[in-house]
Amino acid sequence: LKPAFEPIVVARKPLAGTKLSILTNGGGVGVLATDFLLDLGGRLAEITPETVAALDAVLPRTWSRGNPVDIIDDAPAERYTAAIDLLLKDQNTDALLVMNCPTAVVDNVAAAHVVADAALKSGEPVITSWLGDAGARAGREVFLNRKVPTFDTPNQAITAFMHQVRYQRNQRLLMDIPRAGP
Repeated sequence: LKPAFEPIVVARKPLAGTKLSILTNGGGVGVLATDFLLDLGGRLAEITPETVAALDAVLPRTWSRGNPVDIIDDAPAERYTAAIDLLLKDQNTDALLVMNCPTAVVDNVAAAHVVADAALKSGEPVITSWLGDAGARAGREVFLNRKVPTFDTPNQAITAFMHQVRYQRNQRLLMDIPRAGP
């Protein structure tokens, strides 16, 4: 069976480093994504104290105060926008994974629209994973139509990120000039 959604990876700005920030409305899935990233040899970005302070001003008191950034399960689209803008400006973030665990109390499609807008506006490496089946389908369609990289699962998204990390590393190694021989 062919998957309902094929991931599309669009090169915008080349990946400049190896540190990933994770933004989610589901703390548990954020921890699982972090574990998978570390299992693959990836690096989690250490968010600067200035970014943490700025996030404190726009997120609920109960947010995670670290990476992965859990913006709490009732996160409306505006909360995604505020957090994405701050994380993409953080000097330690080389790429951003934005995840959504569908809930009945918020409009997950509206969140997908603002995430796509922010990703396209910034030009920075942003990948997404809207979890679930029927509840996530419309959000994934937003990303596919806007050519923002999207994946069915966080593991697929992190695997794609790690492929990019390895590709960039291999390209640098290929460009190394060996020292002159005797």
